[in-house]
Amino acid sequence: MNLKRKTRYGFIKYFLLMLFGWFAFYHTVNGATAYCPFISDDWVSFEIQMPFVENEPVTKIDSQKTRNKGSVGTTKSEKTINNLKRYDRLSDSEKKMLYKIVSMECDTGYEGSLAVISCMMNRLESDRYPDDLMEVVTEDSQFTAYYDKETDTYPYITRQPSKECIAAVDDALNKGKRNLPSYILYFRSSKYNYLEGYERYGQIGDNIYFYKSEDK
Repeated sequence: MNLKRKTRYGFIKYFLLMLFGWFAFYHTVNGATAYCPFISDDWVSFEIQMPFVENEPVTKIDSQKTRNKGSVGTTKSEKTINNLKRYDRLSDSEKKMLYKIVSMECDTGYEGSLAVISCMMNRLESDRYPDDLMEVVTEDSQFTAYYDKETDTYPYITRQPSKECIAAVDDALNKGKRNLPSYILYFRSSKYNYLEGYERYGQIGDNIYFYKSEDK
């Protein structure tokens, strides 16, 4: 009697082990949440997850359609104009000086700095201003970041431009990037919302840009 009972219990134990083994294998292959149908959910439940699969297809968004990249940082401006005139006639010391002056005029980020250098480049290409960029920048009573008559100082000297500002200037000089149309030749601090005799173009960074009707 004891031998039969042991044989029966052994058979049941073997059957249950086989059942659990088959159940675990089935749900591993199918990646489903498994539970034992013969035991209450309150007693036992477990989840078997699918292993990580390499080379899984990933949906990619073409970022070039939504933003324009600078050397450092990005700009979401849809007005960025590429491949205009480039300017490579600056010495290293002049470039450093230009970085500082642009930074003083606006260093809120790539976009704001690009607008300042774009305005300067527009002046360079205009018949109203000199044909040398540094002459445009240092022209009397034009850019107070270079020379401030009220304080009789050169504010730019101790300025430390950001990487975004440097990138914006480099992109304008070396890649011909602009984010202002060619007729925008003037700007003032954003606290000056109006400039008599000029049309308002809009604000970029902390400056508001203006133009003359005859230039458009």
